[in-house]
Amino acid sequence: MRTDRLTRCLYAVDASIYRVEPAAVGFPCSAPEAAQLLAVAADSGIEIIPRGAGTGLAGGALGNGLVVDFARHNRRISDLDLERGTVRVGAGVVLDQLNAHLAPHGLWFGPDVATSSRATLGGMIANNSSGAHAPVYGTTADHVATLEIVMADGTVAVVGNGGGDLAEIVRAVDGLVEEHADTIAERLPEGLVKRWPGYGLDRALRAPGDLTQILAGSEGTLAGITSAILRVVPRPARRSLGVLFFASVEEALQATVELADLGAAAIEHLDRSAFDQTVGQRAFAEARDLLRLDDEPCAALLLVEFFDDDGARLAELGRRPLGLRSLLTSDPAEQELVWSVRRAGLSLLTSRKGPAKPVGFIEDVCVRPERLPEYVAGLSEILEPLGLEASFYGHAASGELHVRPVLDLHRAEDVGRLRQVAEEVSDLCRRFSGSLAAEHGVGLARTEFLEAHLGADLVEASRRLKGLFDPRGVMNPGKIVGDGRYHVDRDLRLGGESVFDLPFSETFVWAGRDDDFVANLEQCNGCGGCRKDVPTMCPTFTATGDEALSTRGRANIIRAALEGRFSGASPVATAELAEVLDTCLACKACVTECPSNVDMTLLKAELRHARHSENGIPLTDRVIAAADLLGRLGTAVPSIANALLGWRGLRWIAEHALGLDAGAPIPQFSHERFDRWFHRRDVAVSPRRGRVILWDDTWVRYHEPGIGRAAVAVLEAAGFEVVLASGRVCCGRPAASRGLLDKVRRLGLHNLRLLAATREPIVFLEPSCWSMFRDEYRQLGIPGAYEVAERCVLFEDFVLEILSDDPEALPFEGRAGEVAVHGHCHAKALADARRMMELIDRVPGASARWLETGCCGMAGAFGMLKAHRELSRQVASPLVEAIDALPPDTTLVASG
Repeated sequence: MRTDRLTRCLYAVDASIYRVEPAAVGFPCSAPEAAQLLAVAADSGIEIIPRGAGTGLAGGALGNGLVVDFARHNRRISDLDLERGTVRVGAGVVLDQLNAHLAPHGLWFGPDVATSSRATLGGMIANNSSGAHAPVYGTTADHVATLEIVMADGTVAVVGNGGGDLAEIVRAVDGLVEEHADTIAERLPEGLVKRWPGYGLDRALRAPGDLTQILAGSEGTLAGITSAILRVVPRPARRSLGVLFFASVEEALQATVELADLGAAAIEHLDRSAFDQTVGQRAFAEARDLLRLDDEPCAALLLVEFFDDDGARLAELGRRPLGLRSLLTSDPAEQELVWSVRRAGLSLLTSRKGPAKPVGFIEDVCVRPERLPEYVAGLSEILEPLGLEASFYGHAASGELHVRPVLDLHRAEDVGRLRQVAEEVSDLCRRFSGSLAAEHGVGLARTEFLEAHLGADLVEASRRLKGLFDPRGVMNPGKIVGDGRYHVDRDLRLGGESVFDLPFSETFVWAGRDDDFVANLEQCNGCGGCRKDVPTMCPTFTATGDEALSTRGRANIIRAALEGRFSGASPVATAELAEVLDTCLACKACVTECPSNVDMTLLKAELRHARHSENGIPLTDRVIAAADLLGRLGTAVPSIANALLGWRGLRWIAEHALGLDAGAPIPQFSHERFDRWFHRRDVAVSPRRGRVILWDDTWVRYHEPGIGRAAVAVLEAAGFEVVLASGRVCCGRPAASRGLLDKVRRLGLHNLRLLAATREPIVFLEPSCWSMFRDEYRQLGIPGAYEVAERCVLFEDFVLEILSDDPEALPFEGRAGEVAVHGHCHAKALADARRMMELIDRVPGASARWLETGCCGMAGAFGMLKAHRELSRQVASPLVEAIDALPPDTTLVASG
């Protein structure tokens, strides 16, 4: 358990618009540990708030007491029973992890939320989540066989249909449900595709004796979930997808009603407020091309998916005269491109520039699908008089659109509009006999409206039900069973005490991004996409599971520091801020993989620069930033320099004075500098393709000249005259990584002036040097940065273009074998690192294999620092394992 302010600030927020700071955070590793933790807290009168991945949108995982993180350690998958179709999962297992485990057996877990890359099964059960395929699979509750729960008194129980523990509570719940059976049937009738808000009284009425139906959707207000046995289903053998394009949202929604007879597995709606945010995003470029969004614009899309279709239903969809045009595909790769846009819907919306964002507080209303067009028309009548635009995306086949009005919650006027809209939408939902909380939970956002929907008698029944599980009322109090503490327009993350003035002058111009530092910081909406397990983003979280080491966690701590929530004379010099920034690898993965384009590398550099401006530059940072100078000095007397590097006494001094890890291998200085070799070599070729400039970076020039010599050989063999950037200085990457932005600007000015006088392509061997020209120089607003950046190209891309134009350009000798490729982080973020595979495949006999791994853990000097030793190794561990598993004769290629 932790009570430090950093941890409490991390867990004060989730993916919702709210902020409630807890008193402590617990991280139980097992059910017995959780039981002990909950019992001690309850005996002390401390409220208990269970939490999964923190991806909820209603604030269900926020509270003032003890937040219990059930996601960090309970991540075991076991006991797959193929005959019964069940599997046991820990509460912290992520949906994508489970489905990857099930895939070899042709199975998957039916409910598939858009946040599947980070949503935990414990959280999905607690919210009774569903997702796009609810018409086929229903909700999570429909797939729960048994639950292992921990109650506030420390009881660990297993419950499920046909048996389990807690027999007395089972009888009491059945009696309570039977007592209100007629009212439940009237107010929570069957026929809704999603779930009704509150406890699953309707499900319990249909399944007496099964407490999982009550616990699913209870949002941690009854007990904590530690593990579950889930029912899994066969994967569809074939999937096909039709995309329909419409001139208006209204036309698209009416078409949904007309498509009901086709029996689609899913019909998803997206409007242009979401897919227009993909413009210029490399991650969605292929999807935009496939959908022809640039050439044939539209206002709305319907994604119509079929399972196990022989082609007849897809063809029928294409024949129907609906919308402007259609795209029909059975190609899995094309379908994945389209679905990637839909899954990123929320993050795309909140990446909108400016302080006004699409805000989630009425986004979970579900009506019967045939009434969805009427409901949206009624909603428009609420929003239009207030001058509010909104986004409309979501599960059209289920009758649920995630509608988000665009509001600036920094402004009191818009907070007032939030309250007005919430009240009017609550009334509208009742008129349509809909569910106010269909899959995102009631949380603190909707509890105040629940009595108007359920009625006082069912609210009282819910209160009695809670008392059966939690007689002391300590489990996530104030949610579902309200006590007046939570309101839709209070405890907001923005506004009030969260307003701050930036305590430093900005250095970056935020080219191509939002207006300023704060706007770019607020692009983080808390969705948790950086918590996914698959590389590349965010490598430090993937290695540790620590929320503080995720992009979201860092953004939240930056915000908390600037809001003055930590002790210290200056917000930019607090220990908490230093802790989260110092562990950021600056890999730039978030630039591309975060759909909201949060750029933690730039935020980190700006904050470090501000800290240096106040407190001076530490010696360690000065030494790291001087890597090019050290290379020049070391290669002047390489034998002496290398001998000194191996001297134990110098390593001890470097560790204690500079923080460098005495046990880490130190790069040796070359006995011949690359640039000196280059200028004295004999040039035996006559250039037939023109001239190129080779950027000989610090590493090539002073440490590994063989890489440069090989590059020159290839370029000259292809018919180019190779020249160096005479008079170049370091690109500034080491300085940028330490926040020395004034030095970066000076270096950049020099290099850009030097290269502005040339016209040739500039070929880079090191992606992190290339990215300085492509990104940081432009962000610093250095004159000429854009023009020079257009000529900068990675070596592999340059050579691949040559071979694409002329397959005979290079005279290959011999035959290569198996080649494994590890992509550089900056190449993955700002280019297409997999083009290295295409290049290798052009070598006779070569067979390229891409390593599905993330960062190598070094990140320049990051891995050389003693403080980062263990984290660096944890980050590198998946890569090391992948390399160790390669056949011994495999050639490993790693650019940079």
